[in-house]
Amino acid sequence: MTINTPQSENVLNESQKSELLILKDRFNSSLLDIMNSSGKYNASLDLLNVWPETNNLPELYNQLTELKECLDSFRPLNSSMVKNLNKELDIKYTYESNSIEGNSLTLGETDQVINTGLTIGGKPLVDHLEAINHQEAIQYIRELAKDEIELSEREIKNVHSLILKGIQDEHKGQYRKQPVFVMQQDGSKHEFPQPYILPKLMEDFFLFFNENKNTLHPVEMAVHLHQKLVNIHPFIDGNGRTSRLVMNLYLFQHGYPVTVIDSEMSKRKEYYTVLSNYRGVISGGDSKPFQLFVAQKAKESLIEQLNFFSQDGTDEGKEKGYQFFKKVEGLLKK
Repeated sequence: MTINTPQSENVLNESQKSELLILKDRFNSSLLDIMNSSGKYNASLDLLNVWPETNNLPELYNQLTELKECLDSFRPLNSSMVKNLNKELDIKYTYESNSIEGNSLTLGETDQVINTGLTIGGKPLVDHLEAINHQEAIQYIRELAKDEIELSEREIKNVHSLILKGIQDEHKGQYRKQPVFVMQQDGSKHEFPQPYILPKLMEDFFLFFNENKNTLHPVEMAVHLHQKLVNIHPFIDGNGRTSRLVMNLYLFQHGYPVTVIDSEMSKRKEYYTVLSNYRGVISGGDSKPFQLFVAQKAKESLIEQLNFFSQDGTDEGKEKGYQFFKKVEGLLKK
């Protein structure tokens, strides 16, 4: 499910409807107080007062479940707000994911290339193609989630085909047939699995998926999909982008918003460090650091969405969000 997937209405009884009106009035008064004290014209609640920072994974997964249930209380989400938010988030996601891999376009340039079709002087053509391709790939996984199409080898290859379209057409959607390696920060060389073992590793990938998809927390499963795929490194290029898209496809399918990994240098180093702790695609590895890293990013995304949709003042939003407003009642002005 994507964040714009239609869902059944949240049915409230008359008592809850009356309580919701009071809670929303208190919510708006609280935001007004924050704006008055800050001198700004926008405000949001500090939801970390309800869902505090934690490095305890079970606790963090419980928080994610609660936050997602609060977001569900606003469903079906206001379609106009969804469209505007997705437009902004998808550009950011494209920029950050490409930047991690070395794309030179800025956030503003990425926006310009995608939304105007104009080229940026002095920037390589391939950087433009990467921006356009990644944006198309995001739309593709949103459609897959909307149509409830389950993750498969075919869909992973289709995502990869979009990433390399017009860049390396001879390799798009095809498992690599040559060895690859990366030089790590300490100067050592990390070699990815040999080509001949890739079909078996991908078979194991889907065995793990099918055996655990009904028991693991959705964010934990998304983490494993990302980790395993990027460390199998089945393609000659585009493995990082494809793995992050597969992660977000699974999150979309379970009602979670897009989770974006920052490309800022310190965050990028952290990302690569925690990801490298899970190098053993055959014997396994320590997935907890990366689980924690992604779960915290997913939490940030959920909080951002709750702060956004809780301010829906349209008639459409009048009877939505009861679970959220009830949960944050302690933060509201009396």
